[in-house]
Amino acid sequence: MQKLLQGKNTIYEAAPYLIEAGYETVFLITGKHFQLHGNPEFLKGIHYNHFIKDGVNVTESETNEAVTEFSKEKFQAILAIGGGSVIDLAKSLIYQLEKESKYIPFFAAAPTTAGSGTEATHFAVVYIDNKKLSLVSKVLLPQLVILDPTLTYSLSPYQTAVSGMDVLAQAIESYWNKNATAESKVSAIHAISLWKESFINTVLSPTEERRYKMQYAAYLAGKAINITRTTGPHALSYYLTVNHGIPHGHAVALFLPVFFLYNHSQEEVYHLLHVENEVDAAHFVTENLKRVGLTTKLSELKIDKNQIIEALLDEVNEERFANNPVSFDREKLKQLILEQL
Repeated sequence: MQKLLQGKNTIYEAAPYLIEAGYETVFLITGKHFQLHGNPEFLKGIHYNHFIKDGVNVTESETNEAVTEFSKEKFQAILAIGGGSVIDLAKSLIYQLEKESKYIPFFAAAPTTAGSGTEATHFAVVYIDNKKLSLVSKVLLPQLVILDPTLTYSLSPYQTAVSGMDVLAQAIESYWNKNATAESKVSAIHAISLWKESFINTVLSPTEERRYKMQYAAYLAGKAINITRTTGPHALSYYLTVNHGIPHGHAVALFLPVFFLYNHSQEEVYHLLHVENEVDAAHFVTENLKRVGLTTKLSELKIDKNQIIEALLDEVNEERFANNPVSFDREKLKQLILEQL
């Protein structure tokens, strides 16, 4: 069962919680922008080693480096504070420990973005030779999640927009997923509702309440895809991220309108978005992208769709596409991408 700490400054409850639970030696993983020195009471009473993740994606070499550092002492817990890649690095470390039949530490995660939802899932993404690899294990689900909106205050409007679009994509993809259940749909519906209420204003005029709602929406979307996994938009997005450096949330969002047209007849999702049909749904996504300053065409990103289309379709993530409500049709997808992007 996952323990959830929610609210402003709950990051300061991490140390007391860990100490009370008997975990006084902690392997701390953060991004390079997390300012530990600005929080003198943050880990009071805890013995810790601080590992700083560098770079965007989780790689095999960085995972091995983290495992080496972790193995130098007998750490009882891992605390990951950061975006999706920071938390996924912690997960890849734990996955390696499980693979080697070693002690599995208590795992706590505090997201600093409102997007990936990885704090609510039992899988992670690692890149080996620029190829995405999914790690899956029950031990990858954090036992403690800290949703502190103050950790997201430093996000730029662009980062807020990119991560927020990932929330919408995950929730929608979970809802129309072949593996959708009553439980996953409840989480997806709640995530979409919070997203519609808060996304635009969080990007353009953020407040503590809006940050909190988007952070919770991300968590709920994560809970939804933890049951179902993702679908077509994610399956195509990885190519743009790996080969053209397009941030994950933006890459996924670009393909979301395409898949409203590709999947068609998703009346329940249309109802959730308050639109009439697949064309309106595609327009809904595109207009929201524009409102927060995100590009909607590949040409705006200096990418020639005609030059990349074959490679893009060659590298579709088959595992993710298998969950899509409509099976893979290369020619249909090619036509839609060339028409829409």
